[in-house]
Amino acid sequence: MSLFAATLPLPEAPSPFQLRLLSMADADALIAMYSDEEVARSLNFEVPVRPETIRKKLAGDLEVMRRGESFRWVLSTREDPSALGYLTLFNWSAKDRRAEVGYMVARKLWGQGVMKAILPVLVRFGFEQMGLHRMEALVSVANPTSLRVLTRGGFHQEGVLRGYRPSGTGDGFVDMIILSMLQPEWRASIAK
Repeated sequence: MSLFAATLPLPEAPSPFQLRLLSMADADALIAMYSDEEVARSLNFEVPVRPETIRKKLAGDLEVMRRGESFRWVLSTREDPSALGYLTLFNWSAKDRRAEVGYMVARKLWGQGVMKAILPVLVRFGFEQMGLHRMEALVSVANPTSLRVLTRGGFHQEGVLRGYRPSGTGDGFVDMIILSMLQPEWRASIAK
C-alpha cells in the first residue's frame, strides 16, 4: 500500500458498520458475493463468476492500492469482520483531482438503505482526505436502484455512454449512465 494511503484515516462508517482496508484474506467472502447472479449482473460481471476471475481482480486492486492510485475498503460489522460489501474510490487522477466511486453490497443487505448511509462517508473522504474536485460514477442503465442511490446522494446525471461495456451475459453491450458531483456542490449541500 502507498505511504499516502497508510497515513490517511479510515472513513468512519455509520453504526453498526465499519470499513477496513481490502486484503486477499477477503477473497472467499467477495467471491461468494460476486457469485450471486443478481449482484454479478448489476456489476456487468459474466455469470457465473469464476473464483479465479475474482482472485485476479483482487490482486490487481491491491496492486493499484499499493501504488497509491485507489482506495478500496471492505464493509463489515463491528461484531463480524466478514465482508458484506466492497467500496472503492478508483481511477484516481491526483493531477486532475478526480476519482470514480464504486460499490457492491451483499444482496442480503439490498433495500435496507446501506449505501444511502455509506455513500456520504465515501464522498466526504474523497473531497476532504483525497482533495478531489470531481467525483464520478458509472451505472448501468439496467441498475435503477444504484442510479437512485447516487442521485439522492447528490450526484448529477451527465449523460449516457452508449454501448460502453460488454454485458455480463455476453449478449451485447450495456449503456452506462455517467454521474458526477463537484466539491463546491458538496460543500454547499452539507452547509444546509
